[in-house]
Amino acid sequence: MEITSKSYLSLSDLADLGTVMGNVYHTKEEMIDCVNAFYEGMVQRSEEMKRHPNYKTGENYAYLGLPPCFLIFDEYVAFFEMLGTKESVGLLSQLKKIVMLGRQAGYFLIVACQRPDAKYFSDGIRDNFNFRVGLGRISELGYGMLFGSDVKKQFFQKRIKGRGYCDVGTSVISEFYTPLVPKGHDFLQIIGSLAQARQDGTATCEAKGDGTD
Repeated sequence: MEITSKSYLSLSDLADLGTVMGNVYHTKEEMIDCVNAFYEGMVQRSEEMKRHPNYKTGENYAYLGLPPCFLIFDEYVAFFEMLGTKESVGLLSQLKKIVMLGRQAGYFLIVACQRPDAKYFSDGIRDNFNFRVGLGRISELGYGMLFGSDVKKQFFQKRIKGRGYCDVGTSVISEFYTPLVPKGHDFLQIIGSLAQARQDGTATCEAKGDGTD
């Protein structure tokens, strides 16, 4: 899993601490390199899948027992606003290919932003996001950007924390509620524990593999 964020007060803390989890990037150069590397990984896996002895046309990465890979892009629109035209076009091209071609190989893009500006979700990218969710009080224009301007849905602005609307890929928009996080919850500690548990589990599996012929 790769995480990129342009918010210096949130996910960049994870990169500074280092011990919490790896593969977190928050500078412009690191984030662009991360996207390019993720794309190259997708291409490489696609080629390796076709050479796999159990490869079968129409099946995906899960059929071959391969794990999914995720690129989490926080403050997506804010980052693009910082880029020049050449950088923006190049990066958007890479992300478009990941979104449109990565599903079969198990490469998935998750983006978070304050406003889903249409110019950064152009050329069919938006239509290829299977899960979309909008939280908080969003304008009608914002809902149109998120779910499509042709959606016939009446949205209600209720003052409930963590409430919003989502489309899970069925073109049916329904209410969505995020879990309530209690005050004092230590995100970094929990994330660090989960990351360490995953690392320990991977090491155990590798050790077992090395001990068998």
